[in-house]
Parts: sequence; structure tokens; C-alpha cells
Amino acid sequence: MTEDEIRELIGEVIVAGFDGTVVNEHAERLIVHHRVKNIILFKRNVESAEQVKALTTALQNLARQSGHLSPLIICTDQENGIVRRVAPEVPGLPGNMAVAATYNAENAYTVGRETARELRYMGINMDLAPVLDVNNNPQNPVIGVRSYGEDPKQVAMFGVKMIQGLQASGVIACGKHFPGHGDTAVDSHMALPEVSHPMTRLKTVELPPFMKAIEAGIDVIMTAHVVFSSIEPKHIPATLSKTVLTDFLRGELSYTGVVTTDCLEMNAISETIGVPEGAVQALLAGADLLMISHRLDRQEAAIEAIVKAVRDGRVPEERLKEAADRVSRLREVRLKPPLRETETLESIVAEAQRLQDDLCTAAATVVSNTGGLLPLSRNQTRLVDVFIDSSVTRMSASDNTWSYQFVLDALREIVPDSEIRVHQITDSESCPSMTSLTDTTLVIAGLNGVKNPVYLNFVNELSRAGLPVVALALQSPYDLEAVAAVGARIAVYEYTPWMVRAGILALFGDGGLGKLPVTVH
Repeated sequence: MTEDEIRELIGEVIVAGFDGTVVNEHAERLIVHHRVKNIILFKRNVESAEQVKALTTALQNLARQSGHLSPLIICTDQENGIVRRVAPEVPGLPGNMAVAATYNAENAYTVGRETARELRYMGINMDLAPVLDVNNNPQNPVIGVRSYGEDPKQVAMFGVKMIQGLQASGVIACGKHFPGHGDTAVDSHMALPEVSHPMTRLKTVELPPFMKAIEAGIDVIMTAHVVFSSIEPKHIPATLSKTVLTDFLRGELSYTGVVTTDCLEMNAISETIGVPEGAVQALLAGADLLMISHRLDRQEAAIEAIVKAVRDGRVPEERLKEAADRVSRLREVRLKPPLRETETLESIVAEAQRLQDDLCTAAATVVSNTGGLLPLSRNQTRLVDVFIDSSVTRMSASDNTWSYQFVLDALREIVPDSEIRVHQITDSESCPSMTSLTDTTLVIAGLNGVKNPVYLNFVNELSRAGLPVVALALQSPYDLEAVAAVGARIAVYEYTPWMVRAGILALFGDGGLGKLPVTVH
């Protein structure tokens, strides 16, 4: 095999990203010089739906003009909810845990179908979704509400429906993070987590959603940068383990589709063996796509490391060709002929808005209503006190710009004649006196990963004092366990304007039909 042939095949297996909202020198170097055939987009690449459409068109034109024989795979993480890359003017859809709270798996199919419509309009042909992790660890810092819940059967059922909705609508689906990132207390973006459960446990909890996805014909499975000691005893993360990816996933689970790594620039890889060596080891382990999302120097170093490994015989030519052929077949099945779009952005926006309204109403969950405070009367809600722990006054979604303002916006829409007072609690001195709250008709205590004992104790004391307190979990429903003294507790699963609005509506008996997909005491 010549070096040009080796490099052409390497371009087939690299997934790379770049900064910018137009084709720039970085993108040109990837596609033209390095023959990269798979591009990942992030928020940094997005201004609007039409801009993304122009960008993907330009990327495909560049590939065609530089001699690529097939369309690029262009992917993004459009999980919905708190992980949403595109596009700001399209009404957002709830994420996995909110969809699971509707307890209707057909909603997951509908979300997959609608997500595919949006992505196809913008020229994106692969969605790095759904998350198939079973979130049974309340301390999980990275999965949480991105999961469909704690029940493997429910996660499998909703996940398969999402996959079917995406793939039936012409978008490649990617289930993640195999063999499961749900029971970790460490974020693999930051460090290397380990799951030490025995195989009997993995086969009953972590693995069933992936097994069902394989049965359903999922296109792509993404690996986890997590050590699974019962499968791979050498303390190697799944991404780099031939035992996990080849012997177990392909051998025991009979998976024949494409395997992609999670981003190799995450600290679990980049701060241990490094990105270039990680790319070589992942390819040897059985990965077909090697994701390097950000830096050109790391992307080029990985490409050169693979070239050298093939030349030296460390990576057999057959392994590289096998991976490239698998990706090429996926490209041929899903991307040829190119889909001709008849959608308009206006029709997509209208359908997304209708679906958003329906799903949010069905998802917002009244977790408890001890004492019968709910539903409240809009006419009698004259003075609302909103309490927020000051450490989380800028609760973030995927773009890190949103604050607790969403709660205030929803209140001003739903009870426009009410006076609203906002209290940011830092310490005991910032807590207002009980006597200053005697006239309040509603106290809303916002929760989002709050660890401040002063704030949590104060919220519980407000309830014990007989004030009309509602605890509003703005992301993880597990946060409600810290305010057990509060009788009225509501979960909205994600700090997005549409789900916060649904939670406020639930206070007044409008919606709030969801059921918890996880156990909250």
C-alpha cells in the first residue's frame, strides 16, 4: 500500500472539527490536504440555520472539488435539552429524561424524526445521539438528565425509538457511550472513570440498551473513555480496549456497524497517553472512526502517528482498510444519493414549536404535593418570592449563557400582575427574616446542583414555617432530596426556557403530567 493510499484511508476514519462559521484554512487543510471525510460541528460553528446550511454546502463543495468521491459525513451532538448545538431560531425540544418523563416511547420516535428534519435541512447527516447510558448514580457529573432514566428497559425502549426516528428520516444515529457511562462519579472530560461492576450486573443494567439498539440496526456506537474492569482487567478505557470493542462488542454482542470513539481530546485520553497514541490504540482496539474535535496540531499529529504505525507494521493495513470500508459502506447506504430537501425553515419551526408545547406539558413533573398546596390560583398569586442560591445564578445550558432569568420570564408571562421579589442567598446574613415574608402568596426555591447548606436549610425552614413553598428542580431531579421538608416539589429536568415555563404552568394546574424516570426520595 502506498503512502497516498494509507493517507486516503486515514482520511476516511478521522472525524475532525474546526473553529469558525465559514470554511477557513483549518477546514481546508483537513479536507483538501489530509483527505478528512468526516466533520463535527459545535456551537462555535453556528450562528443560524441558514448559516449552517451554507457552511455544510460549502464543506461538501470543497470536498467534491478536491476529489472526494463521496459526500462528507457531517455530525453534531443534537441530543436536545441541555446538549443542543443547532439552531437558535428553531424551537428546542426536551432532552432524554424529560421525554422519558412523558412515559410514552412514541414521543422519542417523534423527537428523533423532528430532530432529523432539522439536521437534514442544515446539511447535517449524522446525529451523535441518543445517549443510551442508564443513569442510576445521582452523583454522575456528566450524564444525568441526558439519560432516559434509571430503568434499563425504559432506556432501551426510548433509545430504540429515537434511533428509529432518526434513521427512518435519513440521519445516521449514534448510540453512546458504550458499554455505559451512567454509573460513574467522574466526568471523562476531566479524568478517567472506572466501573467495577461484575459482568452479571453489566448484562442486566448497563448493556441492555446497547443490545436492543444493535438488534434495531443502529448505524454507529460511540465508545466511553471509561475502564470496565470486569471486561478488560488491564485498566484500559473501553475506547482503547480490543477486548471491549472487538472481542466483546463485535464478538459476543454481534455488532457489525461502525464504532466511533468519543473525542480523543478529552482528558481521560489526552492527559494520559495523549491524542496521537490514543488514535493508534483506538484503531487497533477496533474503532472505525477516531474523533479529534478541536486542535489542528493534535489532528495532524494523530494522522502522522497512524501513518507511522501502519508503515512500521504496528497497525496492520487490513485493520485500517477494514475500518475505512465500514465507514465507506455507511456513507453509501445513508448518503447516496444525496437527499433532496423540500422542507422550509418555516415549516420546521412551526412543527418544532407544536411538539415543544406538547412534550413540555407532558414532561414537567409534580414530584410531591404533600399538604395540597397545588394547584395555585393565578388570581390569588399576588406576591412571589423567588429564592436562588447565589453560586448557581448562572445555570448553564450547552452554550453557558443562560441564567435563572428563565424563571422570572415564565412568571411574568403566566402571572403578569404579580409582584416578584428575587433573593440570592450566599450566607445566613443574606436570608430574609420570616416576618418579611408573611404577605407572600408563593415562594419558589430554585435548585440546580446546590450544595450550600445555608440555602438548603433556609428553604426547609421556610416550609416548616408554613409558607407556601414550591421547590423547583431546574435540572437534576435528585436535587429535590435535599429539601424533603418542602411538600410541593416539581422537576423540569433541564434549565431550558421551554421546560422552566412548563414547570411554572404546572404550579397552576396546567400540565405537570410527567412521572419521574429516576427514584427521588
